[in-house]
Amino acid sequence: MTFRELLKRYKDGTLANEERLLVEEELEKSEAINDYLAEEIEKSIGLEDDSYHEISNKKSKNNNENIAREINRTVNRRLAAVIGISVACVLAIFLITQYVISPLVSQNYYNPTAKTGGQKYSKDISFDLRAITEVSMPGYGLVSVFAGDLGFGKYDLIYTRKNLFTKEKETINAQIRRNMRIGTFEDFYPRKYRAFGEFSIAEEGSEEYQKALESIRGYSNTQIEDVKKLPATSYISAWTRFSEDLTMEELFKVKNEYTKVGFKWIAVRTNEKQGQQLVGFSIGPNDSFQSGDVVDEEKYPGFQLVDYMRNYEKLPDIYAMRYKSLLRYLVDHKEAVSALVGDSRAYDYKGALVYAEEKGVNTYGALIYGEAQDLIELYESGAIMTFEIDNVIPSKYIQ
Repeated sequence: MTFRELLKRYKDGTLANEERLLVEEELEKSEAINDYLAEEIEKSIGLEDDSYHEISNKKSKNNNENIAREINRTVNRRLAAVIGISVACVLAIFLITQYVISPLVSQNYYNPTAKTGGQKYSKDISFDLRAITEVSMPGYGLVSVFAGDLGFGKYDLIYTRKNLFTKEKETINAQIRRNMRIGTFEDFYPRKYRAFGEFSIAEEGSEEYQKALESIRGYSNTQIEDVKKLPATSYISAWTRFSEDLTMEELFKVKNEYTKVGFKWIAVRTNEKQGQQLVGFSIGPNDSFQSGDVVDEEKYPGFQLVDYMRNYEKLPDIYAMRYKSLLRYLVDHKEAVSALVGDSRAYDYKGALVYAEEKGVNTYGALIYGEAQDLIELYESGAIMTFEIDNVIPSKYIQ
């Protein structure tokens, strides 16, 4: 019987005692030999049991740490790439919106921050609002103006205007959104003018109109009586209508005769039947701020009146030239008028210009400033036929 057969029967438990002892002796011998050989192999490669396990554990730990670091690096790189792409996309969308889409939208609307007249410093709004103020806001001058671009045809406006009589200043915060002014009427206009109300009552020259005019004359006499009760030094602003339309030469003569009365704003006829339109121009050379830039003087001569004041004898022609230049400027800048004024027959600047070119520049009334006695003298001269007090202060020296 072979040892293999004995070993099988040993496992089955079928050996006799003598045979079982023999197999156990052989197994013990083999185990001893194996232990000896294992120790010799470990010594030959310089390893002891404890140090082997320690190095193995250390290698395993280092490998795990290296793997973890690689995983972290990979995750961080991919996360950084995702964040970078996201930021780049957001930035690209912002830049495209801000510098491509917004300008494309804005170019279809009035842009008050533009400099279309070739000016170096002042934005278009400075000239646009100044022209509108001088033509359609009697008694006010523009002090300063700022426009900020909000994008997509929207703009913030901050401007200051001055009451030329009281010298009071008012700062207006307004906004334009795609050619529409946002806010109340008063955000752009200082007040609703009641001047020359007879024009809006009835057709000029009709019987009804004559009755209304007589009523206004009676009211004017009452106003003058009130003025007579004031101290002589009282300073008054008043709406006055001339006894008849005056050419600029005739107006100039009246001004020279009554030098103590200030003719601040001149109402100009724009139609045979005047109606409600109140259009004119300021003849105060410094009633609005002067910027470092000027408009095209060849196209709009007299826009800046102060530059022409040296030619005093030619002022009648300069007045007419200035009035038509202001209107021509507003006609040429219809987008500004639409955004700042709106589409209204009361501000038909083109019609007013056409009438002035055909019929000349003639005035039917004015906003005047003066001390009580001087205004009484002008009224009693017959040069004016209606008189309506606009404002009164104790003295012109306390402005």
